[in-house]
Amino acid sequence: MSSSPNEELTSSDGQFRIGYASDIEGHWDYFLDYVSRSNVLDWESVPSSKEPKHNFHRLALRPNTYFVFGGDSVDKGPGDIRFTSAMVDLKQRYPDRVHLLVGNRDLNKIRFQTELGEYEMSLPVEMIEKPFWDANAMSYKEFLQKKSDGLAIEEMNTKVNKLKWMLDHTLGCPETFEFRRQEIGILKQIYGHYPLNYDSDVDFHSTVLNEVEVDPSIATDEQVVQSFEHEINHQMGSLRQYLKHASIAAIIGNTIFVHGAIDVLTMKFVPSLESKFERPSAPPVSLTNLVTMTSTNAELYEETMIENDEWVDSLNNFLHHGLKDFEERPNWNAERTSRGGEALLAIQNRPSMWGRSVVCNSYGDGGVIATSTSQAEQMNALKTSVANADPLVFEGTASNVFDPKPAKWLSDQGIRRIVVGHKPTGDCPSVLSAEYTGVEVVSADTSYSHRKELDVFEHPFGVCRGAAISLVEIVGTAHSNWLETSGSLACGRQYNDRFQVLSPVNCVPASEFGGGDHNLGKRLPDGWWVKAAISPDQYHLCRGSGRIVEYEIRSRNDVTMQLSNI
Repeated sequence: MSSSPNEELTSSDGQFRIGYASDIEGHWDYFLDYVSRSNVLDWESVPSSKEPKHNFHRLALRPNTYFVFGGDSVDKGPGDIRFTSAMVDLKQRYPDRVHLLVGNRDLNKIRFQTELGEYEMSLPVEMIEKPFWDANAMSYKEFLQKKSDGLAIEEMNTKVNKLKWMLDHTLGCPETFEFRRQEIGILKQIYGHYPLNYDSDVDFHSTVLNEVEVDPSIATDEQVVQSFEHEINHQMGSLRQYLKHASIAAIIGNTIFVHGAIDVLTMKFVPSLESKFERPSAPPVSLTNLVTMTSTNAELYEETMIENDEWVDSLNNFLHHGLKDFEERPNWNAERTSRGGEALLAIQNRPSMWGRSVVCNSYGDGGVIATSTSQAEQMNALKTSVANADPLVFEGTASNVFDPKPAKWLSDQGIRRIVVGHKPTGDCPSVLSAEYTGVEVVSADTSYSHRKELDVFEHPFGVCRGAAISLVEIVGTAHSNWLETSGSLACGRQYNDRFQVLSPVNCVPASEFGGGDHNLGKRLPDGWWVKAAISPDQYHLCRGSGRIVEYEIRSRNDVTMQLSNI
């Protein structure tokens, strides 16, 4: 069941604080900075079981707090193993107050078991399909031909090359192989060896915070491959343990957390465990009927009666049964048509789900929570996908954050806020004010936040992470609380904002949102969104489309006047 907001809380008035982070993706230095700013997490010193070559630490959760990690723990930095291990340790120590969600980057590593397995490696390279979700991707054979340098393709067909192709052309993380080599070196410096011995290395859940210098040649290509296999295939591997302790969704008080989006296609929907990781040949009958009717999307689940918490429990049961299937059937069947965990690979892929993935659907476009372009695309995507029998149209489209249907379903049962990650939305969290639909939407992935136009070329947290860092925290009681965001923008300006108080709809009229800054999370008539207050008199604004993002600073008086005229 979903966690009660009062479990393990000692505050006499029921007050708590929720800390949220998402899409760390192995950026260890970013996470260290995040914890140093957090009002929820701390590092505590741990005595070493050996001669103290390093000062070991582990994460601790402050009293009367929760922590939610929103998914995508790995791939873009040299901290995959350390970060996932720290998350698992935190969850084990505070099981009722820590929620770990799965993202697409966590789930898709299940592929390594079969696709790097002995049977698949014995197949002719021509049989290895291109990723069906990316028409422009290079095939494995093309990849080998490009780097063959006169060698026969058969000689090039090694696990090392297969993994590099997978990372680069099917998983979107070409630098991950070398990041893992670097982290293996770090772990060997810290613990003396790698892989870790889970029976004798009592420090394996602890880590060191100071910088560790390593020799990149300390791990061979083959050892890097073995590490990727070990961390997902071994029962005690860091990513395997993360998935074991994770959820697809979580509810704390009046806030629901998922990795992707809750829209008219994902709300109430729980995939079948028979779902396949493939491009479907035809749309589901329910979606076909919807498009051929004169009805709107809002009527898709009109007759489906399911409570929010029941839906969350069903999604999480889907995850746990999918992991059990992966454990029981780790390899391909004889026909190479099915493998354990297939349904989990499907839910992290929008075409496989025909646009109904709560893990991979997304809000956000052009650095903001929504644009008129993304709204129009989302409205047309379902109709086009059915007419052309093409689920690929969902790739790149954004969910309609203004849709009243999912907002009503959630708010009718006391949910006033959705918090997600998954898709980068600028250099600070993108928020939709609850004044639009009754439900506040928070999109908190600030990856790719570097601003080229500033001519500042430092990337303190790596090229993919960008220069910005943000805290997302929720403060109050289970049914009356507010969002706080703070951090550093890509330009270096600081912000520390409090949004409006959200209380039960049946207790507070929709137009009466108490406390906080009423201008935040709103769109101006000219399309700019009010994202952060960077001083008592100035706002940080953003607008964009696709990967084009613009920023501007305006006065509070100007913003307030424009909003008053809407």
